[in-house]
Amino acid sequence: MAAALNGVWKIKTSENFDEYMKALGVNFALRKLGNLAKPVLTIKIEGNEVFLKSVSTARNIETKCTIGVEWDEATPDGRKCKSIMTWDGSKLVQVQKWDGKQTTVTRYLKDGNLEMDLEIDDIKAHRVYEKSE
Repeated sequence: MAAALNGVWKIKTSENFDEYMKALGVNFALRKLGNLAKPVLTIKIEGNEVFLKSVSTARNIETKCTIGVEWDEATPDGRKCKSIMTWDGSKLVQVQKWDGKQTTVTRYLKDGNLEMDLEIDDIKAHRVYEKSE
């Protein structure tokens, strides 16, 4: 199932992302950049190793981690997090914790698209990516 997530994905739709970023504490200028960005996401999962790369006009981000092993993550908006990725069935779940706060990003396939659910407190955002040809 992990192999199905592998590939290059381009953003198709984004719902409530500004409110989500605001709940994270992202400043106005970075939120505007984040909302304008049209990221292309590359996912490569081999065994327990995960590589994520997001490329956009706003920022380029690369993450390498091992499933089930916590790592120190510096986010594009400057947060220093303790992060962990795990599997929940066929969903790849990333939890970031910092300053007493926590956000969860869940990635999964639905109808041939990569879907992302982003949650912090009672704020939820949803992003859909389509496979890039």
